[in-house]
Amino acid sequence: MTRNLLLLQLRAQLNKLSGKTRMTLVLWSGAALVGVIAVMLAKMADWFFAGFHTLTERWFWWPLLSLPLGAVLIRWLMVRIGQGSEGSGIPQALAALQQTEQADSAERLLSFRIVLAKFLGIVLGVGSGFVLGREGPTVQIGAALMYSMRKLVPLHTAAFRRHLILAGGAAGIAAAFNTPLAGIVFAFEELSRSIENTTSGRTIGAVILAGMISLALLGNYTYFGRIHVPTFSFTVLIPMVLIAGVAGVIGGLFSWMCVNQRRWLPGNVIRLRSQYPYRFVALCGLAVALCGLVAPIYGSGALETSQVISGHGDMGLMYLPMKFIGLTATFLTGLPGGIFAPSLSLGAGLGSWFVPLFPADLNIKIVALGMVAMLAAVTRAPITSAIIMIEMTDGHVMVISMLGAAMIASGVASMFRTHLYQDLAKQFLPK
Repeated sequence: MTRNLLLLQLRAQLNKLSGKTRMTLVLWSGAALVGVIAVMLAKMADWFFAGFHTLTERWFWWPLLSLPLGAVLIRWLMVRIGQGSEGSGIPQALAALQQTEQADSAERLLSFRIVLAKFLGIVLGVGSGFVLGREGPTVQIGAALMYSMRKLVPLHTAAFRRHLILAGGAAGIAAAFNTPLAGIVFAFEELSRSIENTTSGRTIGAVILAGMISLALLGNYTYFGRIHVPTFSFTVLIPMVLIAGVAGVIGGLFSWMCVNQRRWLPGNVIRLRSQYPYRFVALCGLAVALCGLVAPIYGSGALETSQVISGHGDMGLMYLPMKFIGLTATFLTGLPGGIFAPSLSLGAGLGSWFVPLFPADLNIKIVALGMVAMLAAVTRAPITSAIIMIEMTDGHVMVISMLGAAMIASGVASMFRTHLYQDLAKQFLPK
């Protein structure tokens, strides 16, 4: 009752304002809320992963216990409160964008219940050691929070509801990565192919506000540290083409496997997942733990990747295959979790393979090119991938080479005829 009374009072105050002013205030208030929740998720995920890391350093066998048990717990939570919270969250946001004609048609994908399940699932998943990121899920959380703001605007239209989802998802990316420009590009390149001219300015304003909230609460940080490399030279062209080509194959294959699971998984595995879901997710967790005994693949990979980007450490030869298996096993569980940051660390592992083949002054550039190429290959969003990478590493001196690598990798990945998020979104549309 108190919540409904507060809602009515807010509506009464908003009704005194003009339509455009009311919509702008609703958007910006929602964006500020998204920024705060994104920071809370980032902090809690970091704390839980730090706890996992401490326990793993003390007892090497800890992941063999935490991952299967964590998978069962998260699966139980999803069944109880979080149907629709599985996976990245970007496909759900895309599906919701196509269901805005009826006022509450997208509610099943963007409810407070899903926000809670997604938040808890990410924190527990990272704390258990799964190979996942929090950036994609923040898109669904941001879209859900922003979509709930529609109740403050009477007679809201389908276009306005669509705009809320779009701005919320983009604000989620901006706040999660601390990359406002990437959030704007993501909104235009990935979430929507046609944006109304009258609302695109408000989208940009909302995304920038979410980024400012993240910046104010977390400080002026870069997700993977800063790249310190010389300006562009033609010596980087050969490794750029080679790395982008290989990344296109690996990233495209991963996307194809995610979308076409029934075409490569054995029949008995599919039956196990259907009949005994708790056993299946526990076995997937055990597979991730076994891969983690070979290489440090747990979590998003941000720690290992930032060390390599700063010129310290080496990922080793086994990081790439173990990360690929761990990321695939995590995806198969259906637990909440994103693939943005893990794809970037997967690309860093690929770049590490090529480092010994070229002069030492290209080492960091090669790793960075592997990262942006892999993300572009997995998501088929080359512009977003390049902008995210540039903003996350302050890598403006590599603009041309990063864009080139992203375009080549995305082009190579297209031979698999898979567009990960668009294809996955179809399963959330009404039959």
